[in-house]
Amino acid sequence: MNNLELTVALATAPSTAFAELRERPRFWFPLLLIVLTTVGVVYWYYSMVDIEWFKDLLFSNDSRFKEMGEDQRAAAMAMVNRTPLLWSSAVGTFIGIPIAFALEALYLLVAAKVTKIQLGFRHWFALASWSSLPLVLGNVVAAILLFLSDTSQVSPGALQPLSLNELLLHRPMGSPGQALFESLSIPTFLSFVLMIIGIRVWSQRSWAFSTTVVALPWVVIYACWAFFAFR
Repeated sequence: MNNLELTVALATAPSTAFAELRERPRFWFPLLLIVLTTVGVVYWYYSMVDIEWFKDLLFSNDSRFKEMGEDQRAAAMAMVNRTPLLWSSAVGTFIGIPIAFALEALYLLVAAKVTKIQLGFRHWFALASWSSLPLVLGNVVAAILLFLSDTSQVSPGALQPLSLNELLLHRPMGSPGQALFESLSIPTFLSFVLMIIGIRVWSQRSWAFSTTVVALPWVVIYACWAFFAFR
């Protein structure tokens, strides 16, 4: 299969797609597609948002900001500017996504060694990349919302339009748990499902085994995140 055929197969016959990837692991296509679409949407957002409105939104629910003196608040506001926000977000995304996939692949490699699955790092990096392809869906929806917006006062939640927070909870920026609920989204859930299928195909183990391998680190991460967010 070529990359486009693999992409279609992930949606229609994921077991077949992962069987193909087991024989010919590659990752550049999904990695670049995810990185470039995410960077594009982030850059677009920070280039068009009303920056003064954004500053007010950013600090409105920050208890530490409210405890500052007037001079400290002014200094903090002055540090938030369009260009640093734009470039730091774009560069951070460009670097951060491959690092996140590499860490995920490293965890899967260790789990594979422990459970006697004889596959190398390249396989697991390919799995992390291809199973994350649903994230592009979120980026496409975000781009559509930005395009259709008739105002520059757009919440950062527009970058995660399919998240639990945007769809159901609507917690304001900076409030407890807001970032946590923004990270839980339909594309994220689909990515987890694809990774479970991929591990099951590659390991020939049970659904319970595959689900446990995928879920274990995320249960720990989200439990710690929730603890610190709501304490």
